[in-house]
Amino acid sequence: MGIPRVTCPQTKKNRSIGRQWVLLAVVALSSACRLTQPQASPTPAPTPTLQPARVVITTSPAGAAVLVDGQPSGHTPLELTLAPSTHTIRVELAGYAPVERTMELAPGQALTLTETLRDTASPHVELAGVSASARVGDTVSIRARATDNDQVVSMRLSTNGSFLFETRGAELDYAWNTGGETAGVYELRVEAIDADGNVGLAAQQVTLVQPVTPTPAPSPTPSPTSTPPVRVYETRLSIPTYPYASFLHERLDADYNWRVLWLDHGAYEASRPVPQPRQYQAVVLENRYLQLVFLPELGGRLYQCIIKATGQNIFYQNPVIKPSYWGPLPRDENWWLAAGGMEWALPVQEHGYDWGVPWTYRTTTSREGATIILTSSGGADQVAASVTLTLPAESRSFRVQPRLTNRSSQPQALQFWINAALALGSTTVTPNTHFVIPANRATVHSSGDSTLPAEHQTMSWPVYDGRDLSRYGNWRNWLGVFFPDAAANYVGAYSDETGLGVARVYPSDLAPGCKLFGFGTDFAARDEYADDGSQYFELWGGPCRSFWAEDDLLLAAGQSIAWSETWLPFTGLGGISYANAEAVAFTMLDGGAVRLSIAPARAGNSELRVSWNGKTLYTGQLVLDPNRPAALNLPLPSGASVPGELQIDLREGGLHLLTFTRTLGSQ
Repeated sequence: MGIPRVTCPQTKKNRSIGRQWVLLAVVALSSACRLTQPQASPTPAPTPTLQPARVVITTSPAGAAVLVDGQPSGHTPLELTLAPSTHTIRVELAGYAPVERTMELAPGQALTLTETLRDTASPHVELAGVSASARVGDTVSIRARATDNDQVVSMRLSTNGSFLFETRGAELDYAWNTGGETAGVYELRVEAIDADGNVGLAAQQVTLVQPVTPTPAPSPTPSPTSTPPVRVYETRLSIPTYPYASFLHERLDADYNWRVLWLDHGAYEASRPVPQPRQYQAVVLENRYLQLVFLPELGGRLYQCIIKATGQNIFYQNPVIKPSYWGPLPRDENWWLAAGGMEWALPVQEHGYDWGVPWTYRTTTSREGATIILTSSGGADQVAASVTLTLPAESRSFRVQPRLTNRSSQPQALQFWINAALALGSTTVTPNTHFVIPANRATVHSSGDSTLPAEHQTMSWPVYDGRDLSRYGNWRNWLGVFFPDAAANYVGAYSDETGLGVARVYPSDLAPGCKLFGFGTDFAARDEYADDGSQYFELWGGPCRSFWAEDDLLLAAGQSIAWSETWLPFTGLGGISYANAEAVAFTMLDGGAVRLSIAPARAGNSELRVSWNGKTLYTGQLVLDPNRPAALNLPLPSGASVPGELQIDLREGGLHLLTFTRTLGSQ
């Protein structure tokens, strides 16, 4: 420590002090002077070290490039360590909109950035094998596929700007019937829409020309064996019919702007009606395998589907046309006709309004097949319905393509169903008719069986309370059930007694509805719809999951919906294990061997590969004949584990006709 020194303020009084004032100076010193101590120079404080910030960056989809302050830093998912400061982080991925964020990072801050990138890339669409020219009246096959960096949700087809067809997913397959078109150049446009609304486009021009009718010239008499691959003609059917028509009255359903016919049952029954023969116009589509008969006067229904090789009709055939008490109206006004066949039910549930009124139609033929287009007689301010049925020239199957368009100026809720009344080659439903619905639960619509759950309740399927309801002989009374979550794109039925079956193959995303109805062995009121005590079962399908209002189809003003499904009648198969538009297959484990039967829609030569638990069981050529199912009995190798997984792969020219897997041998 240094020696203290005294410092005093410098004033005139200080400078004039004498001896005599010493005491006074000492006293003043205590208040006017201060002691000071010499100060040491301060030591500088150390500069603190700032803790870096941590940033985690994730994106959906992953793999995006990350730039920090303009410098590449890696790809997502990515963890970065950055100095505390202001930084600009940019995320880029081809086909997606870039995202840029500027942020102030504090020392030690931990930050997670999660970005969902917005897709900006349009799907890529390819049209495959569309003919550049065709004759008016031909059916033009239109196939298109789309790819995208994300997901294609739908595809839309138009001709010269007019909507034609729409489907879900990334594949479009449509048969364009040109019978109603005129000669000229048409631009086919296929649009693919992805999940973010981006639209991809492919277009192709097709020139339609009028068929040239050649001048007849002498020609040799055709060989008796030469038959056209497909033909269309009209005829008349005589069907005993009760005289109900004069007791029908008309009113308007204002909710749907729909003309409704209702029957005065009291007056009708008082007339003591008896059936009389009546002539109905019939339109026939026929190829070498099937004969389809339509009755335009009775709702445009597909009345018969005859397998020509056996003469069997897959549909129920009521010997009389007789009004029942069933339908969507009050009981004493209903008059639904259980005529049999396939009907189109709209715009309300329970058969709708148009099943018994005339539908207009037009037919076309081409090298590819025969087509009939049926159209409801609705007005300009309601939902319009048309159904296009195509019988391919060389196939034991037919396609059904419904299309609904809301022509009104307001949204419209409605029901639409395809309803097939079936008996599978018999006059009535046989006890060993088996229903194939790939589902594990059903929702009851209605039932006369008190041992089953009530309306709107759920029950297990196919076995409920120890009873296998997939076999018709186990049904005690009437039952209608919906299958809201069917697990496959096919349903069907097969009769052991007649050896006849049918499979319906449909797009479950567009037409998820599936309903089964039957009467059961104890149903007594059969005379309400028939005179011979016969029964039928109904297989329903469409865009609604049930008859209830919460499952109505809602169409915006001007909106259309369309889809395509395939029906495959077959004989001698034994059942249904799998079906698609190309074939139906049945498999079972019989002792130590696999029994496999395949009923193809078309003839051809194919290659079959069968595996058991991943090991090849059989490979070889298989000749496909629609009139005769292919049947194989394949012994399992010694020591093969059971139960096991059976894999089937049927190909023709590199194209997969049938590919599926089944577990066999489990209880």
